[in-house]
Amino acid sequence: MALPGVNIMVQHTFQGTSSDTAGRYYITDLAPGIYNLVFTMMGYEKLIEQDLSVPADLPVELSVRLQESVLQSPQVVVTSSRKEQDIMESPFTVVAMGPRDISEKGVANLLEVLSYEAGVVSMNGQLNIRGASGYAIGAGSRSLMLIDGVPLMGAAAGNIGWDNVPTSEVDHVEIVKSGGSAMYGSSAMGGIVNVITRNPPATPETRIRTRLGAYSQSRYESWRWRDRPGLVYDLEATHSRPIGRHGAWLRLQQRYSDGFMRLNWDQVLNLTGKIKFNFGTAHSAAVFVNIISDDGGVISEWKSPAEPFESTPGEENDHTVGHRTTVNGFYNRIYSDDMVLKLRAGGYWNNWDTYGVDPEFSREDRYFAESQLNTTWSGRLTSITGLTVVYNGIDGQMFGKHNSHSLAGYALAQQKWRAFTLSLGGRWEAYQVDGESRDQMFTPQAALNWNPLPWVALRASSGKGFRVPTVAEMFTSTQRSIFRVEPNPTLVSEHSDARELGFSVMTGGTGRLDGLKFDAALFLNDFSNLIEPTPDSLGIIHFENIADARIRGADIGLGASLMKNLFTLKSAFTWLDPLEVDAAGNSIDTLSYRYRHHWVSAAGFHLADWDITAEYRYSSRIESVELYQENLLTGQDKRVPVHVWNLGIGYQRDNWELLLRVNNLFQYYYTQLERNMTEERLTTITLRRRF
Repeated sequence: MALPGVNIMVQHTFQGTSSDTAGRYYITDLAPGIYNLVFTMMGYEKLIEQDLSVPADLPVELSVRLQESVLQSPQVVVTSSRKEQDIMESPFTVVAMGPRDISEKGVANLLEVLSYEAGVVSMNGQLNIRGASGYAIGAGSRSLMLIDGVPLMGAAAGNIGWDNVPTSEVDHVEIVKSGGSAMYGSSAMGGIVNVITRNPPATPETRIRTRLGAYSQSRYESWRWRDRPGLVYDLEATHSRPIGRHGAWLRLQQRYSDGFMRLNWDQVLNLTGKIKFNFGTAHSAAVFVNIISDDGGVISEWKSPAEPFESTPGEENDHTVGHRTTVNGFYNRIYSDDMVLKLRAGGYWNNWDTYGVDPEFSREDRYFAESQLNTTWSGRLTSITGLTVVYNGIDGQMFGKHNSHSLAGYALAQQKWRAFTLSLGGRWEAYQVDGESRDQMFTPQAALNWNPLPWVALRASSGKGFRVPTVAEMFTSTQRSIFRVEPNPTLVSEHSDARELGFSVMTGGTGRLDGLKFDAALFLNDFSNLIEPTPDSLGIIHFENIADARIRGADIGLGASLMKNLFTLKSAFTWLDPLEVDAAGNSIDTLSYRYRHHWVSAAGFHLADWDITAEYRYSSRIESVELYQENLLTGQDKRVPVHVWNLGIGYQRDNWELLLRVNNLFQYYYTQLERNMTEERLTTITLRRRF
């Protein structure tokens, strides 16, 4: 059977390609010599074809057969240690997801996929890893988002633009659930999500994807606010092709949704492209571009408990029009087998205008540059050093006109000794706001991995983290509906101490069990000067450094494949104890907007061309919120646990794929942010075609 999309690399070089729809691949401009070829693909075991002789002026044909792997996720990761490393040797908890994990859910937003991993939840659209972030009105994420290693965070609010992620063009996603400030700086103290986009294939290819869907009408007739279901429509086309020795892909997506409530509608036009330059065995470069134009409703809170899908009177026409552009560039140079230089740079421009009751505007730009040197000192000692510069500029009605700068240097050394891998690293960073020095800090980390058997790993880590306050947190002055936010320019950086103990098992088949993947971790994170949105006695919200916080917990993940991949099972559970504490460590209160218990499970049945999956997500009742506490006598602002079921049925034949998907199958109603109802049942049909 031909395998399209296999990655083929010449070992210790940047030269390579991927197979086409017929399984063919071509590598040109190789000088005569002896080479090793590395073949990798999600769902198949890695293959290294060694000592391949390439004579002068003669083509070499090589056919290989890849063995299926029962584990669909990637086994080589790059994010936790900034270099390629077997996931079983990583000193930190890392989850890797392949394109199948995304495509089988038929979603346009990556966050909907991340929410089904252990320790990861979405709180009203804001990423929350192991409870590090609650809900901060969309400002100040403690989880860092990267695309191909370049930060993708807003200049003003420090939030994540999920529309910038081309879900159909993802090679894989890596989630580092331990704090990563020592390597990646501010916003990484709660974890990291790194999206690695795919490289163009060796032959021209076109892919078309369309998705049609509808929200169900409310179960309660009194809640219905329109006569017809809300519609969802996506159309996406991608073309990939080689250009000489180089290659490129271009993706155009149009998305429209009526939404499940009056101000939940949006329409997005998204153009994304990537060019990969192959200059030879020692050089490579790439450029990633994303341009988005969007228009969507702005939600503050529902009209009333009796009309939860209607908007607050007077705000029915509130909406935001935005334009975002992202350009990232990459250059890699191999100086020798022992030294590699990597350069990254990026620009992010975001303009938006809000229309309606309280019109506002913002003009933001962000520039990023980084140099990284990877050095091998011996067969077992490696080091990584780097320098990073970031500039943010903001001019907005609610923020004012401000700028910030940061300069950072980092280093990491890894020493392998028998079955042990010791990692020692640290990062020094200084930042300014409006030309005034605000802070400088050093964040060290130490980690140890013990890999006594190829299928067993134990790890322990300890490190410090930090996050500088965003412009939005310091300077926002706005009024929306009854919510009023006032500035607090005296905010200081928040800091963390993160400790973790973890254990992993990844084994092949025994009898009817094709494969098993098990991971468990205990973690304890202490925070100081934690920044949280806090209303005063008049309900006016300020971002403030609360005294201290402690979040301890555990997460457990299990994946299994049975009977030659006929059945697959995946389950993950996270327990949190999120507390605000005083200087002596005594508990004051539960941190807001955190789930104490979170459990996700998925079961799949795969027979011939058919795939059937069922998913279940449970989250315990949110114990603490900031704005509207539950009234036990009247039932006002009642909070309930989360029970959500999803169902998917997929069929594949040749180059066609059809997917029927139902999210929130039983139309369960709950809130995350007070007085904001979550989604109704959504039924979609997705059709994909590859040419």
